[in-house]
Amino acid sequence: MSCVFEFGPFRLCPTTRVLQQHDGDVALGSRAFDILVALVESNGNVLTRRELMAIAWPGLVVEESNVRVQVANLRKVLGCGRDGARYIASIAGRGYCFA
Repeated sequence: MSCVFEFGPFRLCPTTRVLQQHDGDVALGSRAFDILVALVESNGNVLTRRELMAIAWPGLVVEESNVRVQVANLRKVLGCGRDGARYIASIAGRGYCFA
């Protein structure tokens, strides 16, 4: 059974690794996609930067700034801030959650 998440104008299908907006595919890098899936599947729970690094870069040591860059990219692609849309929230000193 495949799970599809719908939010705003988006449909996210983790099993086929597709993000759609209004029935068209949205271009998203693999690391940003992995972070988005983790945030959506966390059901609004906060994920730390370390948890997101382990998901997007398994077995690799990367700077925390990489997470910030990917989250910024996601916000841009999702249109966060446009017309009141808010999908990813920053929780000061803790991490990120899907809003």
